[in-house]
Amino acid sequence: MRNNALDSPFQPHSGISQLNSTLFDINQSDVTGTVNMASPGAVADAICTVLARRYTDFDEVIVRDGFIDLEDIFWGRYPGFLPCDTPYHDLRHSMSTALAMMRMVDGYEAVHGGDGPALGAELATLGVLLALFHDVGFIRRLSEAGINGACLIREHEQRSVDFMRGYLAEGPLARFAALAELIHTTNFAKCACEIFEGLTLQLVELGKMLGTSDLISQISGRYYLERCRLFLFQEFVDAGADRMVSPAGETVILYATPEDLLRKTPGFYDHLVKPRIEGEFSHAYRYIADHFGGDDPYARAMQRNLDFLRDMIKRNDFSALHRNPMPLMPLPAE
Repeated sequence: MRNNALDSPFQPHSGISQLNSTLFDINQSDVTGTVNMASPGAVADAICTVLARRYTDFDEVIVRDGFIDLEDIFWGRYPGFLPCDTPYHDLRHSMSTALAMMRMVDGYEAVHGGDGPALGAELATLGVLLALFHDVGFIRRLSEAGINGACLIREHEQRSVDFMRGYLAEGPLARFAALAELIHTTNFAKCACEIFEGLTLQLVELGKMLGTSDLISQISGRYYLERCRLFLFQEFVDAGADRMVSPAGETVILYATPEDLLRKTPGFYDHLVKPRIEGEFSHAYRYIADHFGGDDPYARAMQRNLDFLRDMIKRNDFSALHRNPMPLMPLPAE
């Protein structure tokens, strides 16, 4: 699964910590204020610490190698890949999804450990890896240098599935390679019932947690609103996802400006996200509270972001969004 790094002209942003960094900035932290989301090593440590405590047979080398490989992919050091160029779907988003996934898995095991539905170390590891690599489909291949990674928005889930099927097949979790299809739980165009057909209870629960982790990790993010305004809107424009063609052949603008995207975000949550995580995914987010002993920092952060956004929309004033988040992705070397 590991590959030798390739020489790359790209370097991380100034101040971004790498796998061996111990620097910590509260503005770069997760929703708990305890994990440095600018440091892949810190996130890997947080995940491995919990899973090692949960499972006596947990093999942390698999997870740590996954973090190294994913960082190499995002930085253009992995054979066949160009560096990440999507500031919203950056390395931080992938790691945030994996961290939320681990916490749900741990909470699930706290409830079900010792009985039939328990996952066990291997499926828990699989879930974290699928979360970690769920958006690798946005990363361009060497033959795709002429396009922006955002242009892959409509196919990135399947590209991620294809990559993970091969990635898993070459490692100690090879017998689970076909379960890369669970990445489609992050795809709104796919009905969960189709993805889960024929799967065991444990795998269905794993898939529900995977789809949930992708959504709650974004909306609870410390800079979620700024990242939507500065990064996600531009990705939509680059991909042409800011518009659609009507049955009459007319172009309809979906998001005219970054502020227009923000105005429509509460509706996105109410009509798409909430039914997904509460209906199709059966409130899998409840396992977050089981992990934290009854507390749910993700739910609080999501509500805080949405309340703040609705207040700005009501006042028609977005001037409070003055922070400039730093994407965790490479910049061309000067």
